[in-house]
Order: sequence, then structure tokens, then C-alpha cells
Amino acid sequence: MQGSVAPTPHLRRIGGAIAIASVVAILFATLLPAPDQSLDSHLCLVCGTRGGVDAILNVLLFLPLGIGLALSGVPWKRAILTSCALSITLEATQFFFIPGRDATLGDVLTNTVGGAVGFAVANNSAIWLRTPPRIAAVLGMVWCGIWLAIQAISSFAFSPSIPDSKEYGQIARKFENLEAFPGQVLDARLGAIAITDTELRETDSVGHRVLGGGTLTVIVLSTKPTTGIAPIVRIADDQQREILLLAQDEQQLLFAVRTGAAILRLRPPLFAMPHVFAGSIAETGSSSSQPLRLTARYDGRESQLTARTPSMTRRRDIRVSAALGWTLVLPFQWYIEDTPMELAISLIWTACLTVPIGYLGVCIARRTNTHWSPEGVALGLVAGAATLIAGLVVIPHVFGLPAASMRDWSAVVLGIVGGGALAAYDGKRRRAEEIVDPVVVGAVSESGWLS
Repeated sequence: MQGSVAPTPHLRRIGGAIAIASVVAILFATLLPAPDQSLDSHLCLVCGTRGGVDAILNVLLFLPLGIGLALSGVPWKRAILTSCALSITLEATQFFFIPGRDATLGDVLTNTVGGAVGFAVANNSAIWLRTPPRIAAVLGMVWCGIWLAIQAISSFAFSPSIPDSKEYGQIARKFENLEAFPGQVLDARLGAIAITDTELRETDSVGHRVLGGGTLTVIVLSTKPTTGIAPIVRIADDQQREILLLAQDEQQLLFAVRTGAAILRLRPPLFAMPHVFAGSIAETGSSSSQPLRLTARYDGRESQLTARTPSMTRRRDIRVSAALGWTLVLPFQWYIEDTPMELAISLIWTACLTVPIGYLGVCIARRTNTHWSPEGVALGLVAGAATLIAGLVVIPHVFGLPAASMRDWSAVVLGIVGGGALAAYDGKRRRAEEIVDPVVVGAVSESGWLS
């Protein structure tokens, strides 16, 4: 690995600015107080119920620092040591002085990895931007594997995952970090099972009924909006793992079922329908205290939420796909509502993930002295089609999700075409430079400037 990729003072100044801005962002993100978290050990690598999210965010947080250090001309060993030393300093500060922050060995390792990855990306920018065909072939296969892994992780994270354990119903309970439901629960059922504040019978397995598409039906009297999340009905097991949740957040109805995201320690999918409680549908009609009938179900393919009063009905069907994977790794909880903004972000996320496939594909096809045979072209097209079908159809089906929609397919194609166009433009510019440079050099030589 080279010690510097900053041949000009201009790049060094840019790198210094990136490094300084990155340190400021890191300090802001890590030294503010946070809600208390319970950890078993400070030596854990993936810590807490959101450990997977923390690991990903730690890598991304230190990525710009590595890029800035590389552009500044800092040698790679010193850059990695700088990332590690900064992380250790921050973790020690959190441990001794910052309330609610937990210092862990995993944070130090992932922060250091983020800095190292950022340095490697910037230090080898010539390879990423102008990739030779052989290297592009290797990188293309690696990225296809990463893309398939992202599709598999996202699909698994949205798939219901109910542990085989004792299950307990909890009706409108007040938890330490949550609000108390301000209304009254008149009835709660999962299918034909009555949910009460007691242990559920083994024959009333929640997992079996959720996977079978069972509907949670709750009748409440709602009095006012809340300022935060207030559980209405919650089902947990004997290890306090949340299996099912129906809750109110201000005027929104929230619904969640335990999925693979809990196993991966990512953000749990939390579905929402706005304007349900006091001040909206609950107050429509002759009296604000009329019963409100809530239903919710989730089978891995879609979430259905319904709110009914004697005079009005509202329903929201939220289709689930791997394109929503970005909601699992945010630094805050996202409520999935199937809004236009949500759709736009999902399409951008899907397209961006496939840009490298198109870019590297064109780099692979770029040959200087030889041409692809018809058999080689056909093999490449078949391999590419098989990869897309595996990621958009087969993997979601394995985890019980629907195949990718036409919008997802369109976003994938757009990303591939965009990446290919970017590589083609770069290749055209390179050829123009190769033609111009000898002419310029020759003219300078004839003028005597090089003698």
C-alpha cells in the first residue's frame, strides 16, 4: 500500500478539510448523552439489542476520516493508528464522563475498520475509477456477492421469527422508557385467542398464528394523543423478548412483529398508520369516547392495519420488500408507512446498490486488443440475469417475502445502466487524453522546451 495519494497541495488541502470535518462530526455523534443501554460486558464485539446497527454506523462514521487522511498524504500505518487512537480516546471519555454512553471493544474495532476502509478506498482511487478488465472481473464478482448478501440480510430481517418459548400477554402496561396508554382496552384477541395479562397457553402459540396470517383485534376507548410510544397490547416471552406490539405514538397506530432483524440486532420493522387516535378518527362522530376497533396482521409479505369507529373506517396495506432494507440500519427508528418519500428513498437505495455492477461490467467488457466472442457475451448476459433473478426473486421467496416489484426491477436496471454509462464516459475521456497527450508532448519537444 502506498504511503500517499496526494501528489498536489490542492488534494492535500481537500484531504485536510475532510479529516477536520470528519473529526467534528465524530465528536458530535459520540460525545452527546444518550438513553441508558444495558450491556453484559464492555468487551463485547456486537453489543446490545441494536449491536448490528451500531457496528455498521461505526464503520460509516470513521470512513470519511480515513479518506481525508489518505488525501492528506498520511502514511497508511499512521492513518490506522490515528483512527484507533481517536476511537480509544472517545470510548474512554464515554466510559468516564458521558451519561448513557457505553464504551465497548466492538466500537473501537469497528471504528478502526471504518478508518482503514476509507483510507484504502481513497488510496486506491485510480483502481476504482479506471479499473483494468481483469481487476474489474474480480471486483464485479465480489460486489455481486455483497449485493446478494444485502438482499438476503434484508429479506431475512423482514421475515417473522418467533422464538419457541413461554409467551405472556401484557395489556396497556407502563414500562420504564415508554408511556402509559391513556385510554382503556376493552378486548384483545389474536385470532380466536383472548390476550390478557397472563401466560398464554402452549396451544395458543403466537408464532403459529402469526405465521399463519392471524389477525390481532383490539377494541379500545382512546382519550387523547400521547407524546411518545404507549403500548396497548404487547406479547413477550419469558426472556423479555418482544414478540408482538400494538401501540400508540401521538396520533399514530404502531404495529410490530418480531422478525429476523432482532436476531441480526438491526432496527425492527415498525409499521404505522397516522391520524388514528384522539384528534382524528377516534373523535369522528358524535362522541370522542366511542369504541375504536383496531386490527393488525403481518405475514412477511405485507402489513395490514385497520381502524374503525361506528362512523368511519381507515385501512393501510403496506407491502414489504428487500428494497426497504435501508430502514433497518438508520441511527433512529423509522416508521414504515408506504409514503411517496419512502418509495423514493427505496428506489434510490436499490439503484445505488447496482451502480457498481453496471460500472464494473463495462470495465470488464473494455478490451484493447481483443474482442469478446459471442459465447463470452452470452455467458456474461446469462450470469448477470441469473444474479438479478437470485437477488430479486429467489432470495425473497426463500424468506417468505414477495418477489421484487416492477418498480424495484426498474430501479435495478436504472442503476446498472447509470453505472455502465459512467464507465463508458470515463473510457471515452481516457481515450481522448491518450490521443491529445502525445500531440502536446511532441509539440513541446519540437519547440525546444524539453531540450
